[in-house]
Amino acid sequence: MINNDYLVDDKHHDSGGYCDFFPIKGTKELGFKSFKRKDKAQYALDVQKKLSRFNLAPIPLTGLCKIPYYFDPKLLEVWTPSITTTGWGFVTEKATLIDCDHDAPPYLHKIQKLVENIWKKTRLKFWDCHETNVGYIKRGRKKLFVCIDTGKESFNPQSNAWGFPEPGPKCCYCNRYQCRCSCDV
Repeated sequence: MINNDYLVDDKHHDSGGYCDFFPIKGTKELGFKSFKRKDKAQYALDVQKKLSRFNLAPIPLTGLCKIPYYFDPKLLEVWTPSITTTGWGFVTEKATLIDCDHDAPPYLHKIQKLVENIWKKTRLKFWDCHETNVGYIKRGRKKLFVCIDTGKESFNPQSNAWGFPEPGPKCCYCNRYQCRCSCDV
């Protein structure tokens, strides 16, 4: 289904391994997660809904859909685009990415706490929990630290961002962050 309530701005989008994130034209607070395959989009939407119930991810605002691209009307006078809509995805709140220069090293503790909260509240293990897969959203005046990559790969042990036996930057052997002791075990 094409959702004509929104337009995506193709000029300023971010790409990950499995998903593109497009800003929604006319707002800074929303974005559209677009996937190459419908089943991957559905999985990410289901996980994001689950996590957002506990304020562990941004709230998805639509069901699965496609969104039209915005094109400058003057450009359309001389050019006809071959692709006019995104892939399958959903509109979601836009999170602010962490700034590793200003948030480091405390962000490691925040990532670990997020990993533990996700496990405690949903029984999902957030393996791919590195700096670009987390961010901040606002709830009233409060900033919440959240998971922004809810694709299947983020919850797969083969996507272990830190290399420890359990997800997160904290070593389960010595309880230090980014240690090397588990390499000796």
